[in-house]
Amino acid sequence: MVRIRYMTGSGEATGGFSSLEVAATTVGAALRALTEQHPELARLIWAGKDTLNPMIAVFLNDQQVEASQLNTAVKPGDEIDLLAAVSGG
Repeated sequence: MVRIRYMTGSGEATGGFSSLEVAATTVGAALRALTEQHPELARLIWAGKDTLNPMIAVFLNDQQVEASQLNTAVKPGDEIDLLAAVSGG
């Protein structure tokens, strides 16, 4: 299983980081599994059917994964972190 950690919205009951374990062989498959289990996260993670939202940063074992690298292999015990981009000035 791969653990995915993601920030929940401050207004959601869980607050802060949440995590979920999914069975997957790639980063993209893990993200799809996450959004199948939590459809409310789909609009935050995906900008289109297979297009990662540019406002989300994806990390696999503390290494950033670019949108073009969603086919990166994962193995049991790997950790994926999802962070929303911060903007402002």
